[in-house]
Amino acid sequence: MRSTNSESIKVQFYGVRGSIPSPPDNNEIKAKTFNLIKEASSKNLTDDESIREFLKNQPLYQNGVVGGNTSCIYLLVNGLHIILDAGSGIRKLGEKLMKQEFGDGQDEAHLFLSHTHWDHIQGFPFFMPAYISGNSISIYGAHNGLEQRISNQQEDEYYPVPLAAMGANIDFVQLRKGDTITVNGIRITNLMLNHPGGSFGYRLDYKGKSLVYATDSEYKNIRDIQYEKYTQFFQNADVLIFDAQFTLAESIEKENWGHSTSIQGVNFAKQANVKHLVLFHHDPSYSDEKLFGILNDAIDYMKSGTDNQNIKISLATEGLELIL
Repeated sequence: MRSTNSESIKVQFYGVRGSIPSPPDNNEIKAKTFNLIKEASSKNLTDDESIREFLKNQPLYQNGVVGGNTSCIYLLVNGLHIILDAGSGIRKLGEKLMKQEFGDGQDEAHLFLSHTHWDHIQGFPFFMPAYISGNSISIYGAHNGLEQRISNQQEDEYYPVPLAAMGANIDFVQLRKGDTITVNGIRITNLMLNHPGGSFGYRLDYKGKSLVYATDSEYKNIRDIQYEKYTQFFQNADVLIFDAQFTLAESIEKENWGHSTSIQGVNFAKQANVKHLVLFHHDPSYSDEKLFGILNDAIDYMKSGTDNQNIKISLATEGLELIL
């Protein structure tokens, strides 16, 4: 059975990194702990409540983690479970879904893949609802040979359980480039982005709300007509989840790697009248503190314009929840 219907779009982030999973190491944890203790030493923390309040007021890069899992976003729209990409973050999402009807083999999920580079599919073999008989998993993508691509990573040279041995009913839906489909009243449009091997963005429109997922794309050295297509695709989105993997300097050094910057995200958000820009697909080498520095730079850049646009800008972090 599906979850209760709602006119809202509920969004949860389960994987926000690009390229490869990057959990924090001991030195990062020790540095966070040291800074917290140093900050707390000047406070009068005499009981559990005062300690909790102190921790709550610390920035996430100090008292938490941005997250090290690769791309996976979960949407609940009109009672439908929609998943954007199957990076390593989909494992923990699967654990959550198993506590619902998926655990009894009585639900369905719709997984939309931007592309099949490993950081966007590597979590699927660990997605537990796909092992439960009675569940239905529909996998959508605009790349040719989609089923074979997903099956390949579960060949016995790489993984002990083949795709065919997973218990759920798994079917593949071949999308045509640029098409719009409707699933349970939700309009879903894809657009080819600028990435080696091809990547596809998705726009979801439902009850006057819209979300755009545009990861793994570069916006340099493209024709004006293509740039305009991107702007139209993002137009008036309530939320734009945007690939901001590189700093401006790195985007110059790593031209044609297929990724963008937070500054380009702000430019698009302004041009397309986006309400909320979420910076996504973080570089695995960036510390949490550096990522929040990039966020603050993007906010300053947005405010430095003369157009008086006040766009909300957030950093994608594991556990972030939005309701449209």
